[in-house]
Amino acid sequence: MKSARARRRGRRPTIIRRDVRLARDNNHPSVKLSTRTKVMQAIARIGYSPNDAARMLKGRTGRTIALVVPDLSDFLSSCFHAVQEVARRHDYQTLVVATGRGTAVEDQQLESIQNHRVAGLLIVTSGGDGRRSRMIQQSGIPVVALDRPVAGLQADAVLVENREGAEQGVRHLIEHGHKKIACVGFDSGSYTVRERIEGYNLAMRSAGLQPILCTNVNNLEAMQALALRWSTARDRPTAAFSLKRISSVYLIQALHLHKLKMPEDIAVVGFDDFELAEVLGTPLTVVRQSPTGIARAAAELLFKKIANLREVTCAEEQTAKMLFPTELIIRRSCGCPARE
Repeated sequence: MKSARARRRGRRPTIIRRDVRLARDNNHPSVKLSTRTKVMQAIARIGYSPNDAARMLKGRTGRTIALVVPDLSDFLSSCFHAVQEVARRHDYQTLVVATGRGTAVEDQQLESIQNHRVAGLLIVTSGGDGRRSRMIQQSGIPVVALDRPVAGLQADAVLVENREGAEQGVRHLIEHGHKKIACVGFDSGSYTVRERIEGYNLAMRSAGLQPILCTNVNNLEAMQALALRWSTARDRPTAAFSLKRISSVYLIQALHLHKLKMPEDIAVVGFDDFELAEVLGTPLTVVRQSPTGIARAAAELLFKKIANLREVTCAEEQTAKMLFPTELIIRRSCGCPARE
């Protein structure tokens, strides 16, 4: 027999249809001010218009999609704005939830999203076993994975060629004659960074070189300590490949602090472009991906699934994987001359 707490967790939102209808009339005499305030706050928090709330309470989905992301960093913020743009074009709202990179929080938020009866889900997962995402999919809500697949979930996915992009960036450093190339960054537990590390390893092994992995450098202080060691070491790396945007920023700051010049002392290629990369004293060579491109594609794919929901059964539906290529943007930090 289920406990009272378990029964409460399994219930849908408890705003009754009459309260929702009456709360819209601020002067209705039969609605207490406290009740009206609570109802309207709940609707605002969920992100539904009163019409959407009424659809939800009738057991139907509203015109809202959910986007679940680990955080709202530059990359994922760009994804959100692109998804929102597509949703508005389809006359839908977007409910965005950041999980703080916690798998337990992600599961809690996904449970809440399922109870809110959204029309579809886009998810940039923080990890975990994917159980809650599968439950959402099995309830009839279309799901599309963005940027990284969800463990154990057979769903459409829009991904970036992280491995190939990293391999290309490291090969470029090897072509400059570098034999000691460090791989610098953190978050190796995530799918995207794991793929980039694998691309780095492939490039190094293919050239007969020994990988130098520095993949637990997760803040500026740690990067400064690493750069300090390099500044006094005779056998330091002559080049570095940075695994993500924030790692590139930390690396540039740390090298500057310890008076190591790019590319004379250490050549650098970073994964992912950012606005100031081109205007630095030594512009940064990067492996560029397109967050807006993959987010738009994922959102359009989700709306296609929403439109086809009544025509295709789950047994008939085929999953698709879209892979977006990266582009090596040559600047001066790798050792290439300045381009006019």
